[in-house]
Amino acid sequence: MDTTPDRILGRCLSKVKPLVSEAERSPMGAMKKLIQEQPDIRNLALGEASFDPPDELVQIASSVMADKVARPNRYTTTRGLPEMRQAAARFTERLTGIAVDADETILITVGGTEALHLATKVLLEPGDRVLLANPGWGPMATLAQRQGAALEYYELEKQEAWHITEEPILERLEPGVKLVVVNSPSNPTGAMISAEGLRRVVERAKETETFVISDEVYHNFAYSRPFASALPYDPSLENLMLVNSFSKSLAITGWRLGYAIAHPWLIRQMDVYKESMSACTPSVAQWAVAQYLDSADEYLAGVSALCESNVRRLTEIMRAIPGVKCPAAEGGFYLFPSFEGMGLTSMQVVERLLRGGVAVTSGSAFGSLGEAAVRLCVAMYWEDLEVAARRIEAALTSS
Repeated sequence: MDTTPDRILGRCLSKVKPLVSEAERSPMGAMKKLIQEQPDIRNLALGEASFDPPDELVQIASSVMADKVARPNRYTTTRGLPEMRQAAARFTERLTGIAVDADETILITVGGTEALHLATKVLLEPGDRVLLANPGWGPMATLAQRQGAALEYYELEKQEAWHITEEPILERLEPGVKLVVVNSPSNPTGAMISAEGLRRVVERAKETETFVISDEVYHNFAYSRPFASALPYDPSLENLMLVNSFSKSLAITGWRLGYAIAHPWLIRQMDVYKESMSACTPSVAQWAVAQYLDSADEYLAGVSALCESNVRRLTEIMRAIPGVKCPAAEGGFYLFPSFEGMGLTSMQVVERLLRGGVAVTSGSAFGSLGEAAVRLCVAMYWEDLEVAARRIEAALTSS
């Protein structure tokens, strides 16, 4: 059969230059489809919480959707509801001790991912040098590459736990590096950077005129040390953007609600670009979270404690499996164990565990230091995670 592009696509589409390589597709897409088709598979692959969102928040959202007077189901402003931006500003001040201008320095986004997408569109040009973590969140590299950036990496440190140490970042922060991204707690390792280490990175970035993106979406999940935000070290936002999200901490990933905090000029640039891309962030999510957020502390503390306990218990189980090395997670809601001692590649582990009824994410999707590892999400009730843990044990120890 003739399989030329002209026959497959037709004459018009065959003349279009592809915007992306389809090989760039995240393995998450195939994994989501498989999990939907086979509901008995225990899902430790997707980066989302499987515990329940706050009852009060769900009730507020339900009331919002039924409101026939204010009609909050309609578009909001592109920058976000004033009430949502003000709630995010209050939340940020409680978290960091720094007051931010809700009108000028906050943009409500379609999850944290849209904030990163908008930032790379505004900040990066072809040939710009970008410094990322290895291992690190794969889509960040994709976003930078699509702008024509040249990627460079700093390595995370792996001992009994994964760590983000500042020295590898500082060694590579030199004039000519346009952007450095720090994600603490880290996806996929749970590694964290100390407050002093983050201060040194931000200060060096000012000296080298390098822009800093601090990805803080896992801020609520800090176990071995207090969470440190970059905001206190550049409150003027001269060369800093914070990315945060309520998706993970409130278990509402499908609601798509994040935000960026940045210099007013950068916020205006991102705002204009967002208008033609998504128009606004989901309105019901904004209305509901804006009303709920000031009373969220008890819920947030509870889910953080749940995930910390899950991390500890699953780490013990993984370390008991011969050939598995499982560094502790300092924060976040993932473990990133290595199976190199079993002589297995990441994909071999993924396939073996899938046959055993557990979906996990290949570590190779997170960089060269992720090879022979997999990412395990622990953000669920222990009774669900324990079933997955026992299946993992069985799959890896059966002959």
